[in-house]
Amino acid sequence: MSRAVSSGISGEDCPGCVKREFDLSPEAVAALVDQIPISPELKADEELLAKRLAACLACDALRGGVLCAFCGCFIRFRARARKAYCPHPAGGKWPIVIEYNSLINKDGG
Repeated sequence: MSRAVSSGISGEDCPGCVKREFDLSPEAVAALVDQIPISPELKADEELLAKRLAACLACDALRGGVLCAFCGCFIRFRARARKAYCPHPAGGKWPIVIEYNSLINKDGG
């Protein structure tokens, strides 16, 4: 399976796009995603986002430079959510995020 190198997404890249063609470069998608608000407590920090995007850009499942072939998500949108995970069936390619505070009961025990 080879990675798509075009900046657009066509029916070849995405089965759901067979009848339509989208011409969204990675830069255009990034600009759109950055306009969508996300709560700071739900957002991945810049270091985590960079690691996730680097893994996606090196993945053979990347389509059109912007979509994940396994989940159909825009990679930049999915990667910015702190609790998101990589859906690769061979095992996630992203660093794991551990939430220590969620392991503590409200009574401190």
